[in-house]
Amino acid sequence: MRLSRRQLFTAAGITALATTGITANSAAPVFAAGAAPVRTWSGEIQVADWEKYYLGLDGGAHQKALRALNLTHGNGVHADDQYAMVPVASVRRAALEFGDHAAADVLRERFGLDSPSMLGRGLKLVLGEDGLERRYLDDPGLQLRYIGYRRPYARYAMPMPDEVRRALA
Repeated sequence: MRLSRRQLFTAAGITALATTGITANSAAPVFAAGAAPVRTWSGEIQVADWEKYYLGLDGGAHQKALRALNLTHGNGVHADDQYAMVPVASVRRAALEFGDHAAADVLRERFGLDSPSMLGRGLKLVLGEDGLERRYLDDPGLQLRYIGYRRPYARYAMPMPDEVRRALA
């Protein structure tokens, strides 16, 4: 995963604060020994990183999210500007409010959420195999295979499971 300078400096700052033993009276969260840090939905996600998880099985939720974020998508599917940066809070809104599967998966990957992979579920539905999500992200042959088998599911909208919504809440 490639991070921007802003993301690297933010991560370094959080790491520095976590290791200095912040007091309860400070504005930053306190980390108890062995406890996971409080998740903050901050930072930005590049549109290309978000859309690499897109399968088209969300019933148009991804396109609704792009419209809500004023991101043009001339081809009707993907954003025109793949280098645009979107606030994490907006991507989270896309997953929760619109049901965008790609948004749920990019947040799952970014924050290490314990929730099912919507990409994996979609690939299982269309191709009938488990465990393809890692390979799909890097294998153009598998991506083309998915496109070839996807046609019967063109109008299918796979529901977002409750455990995904709970992980993002």
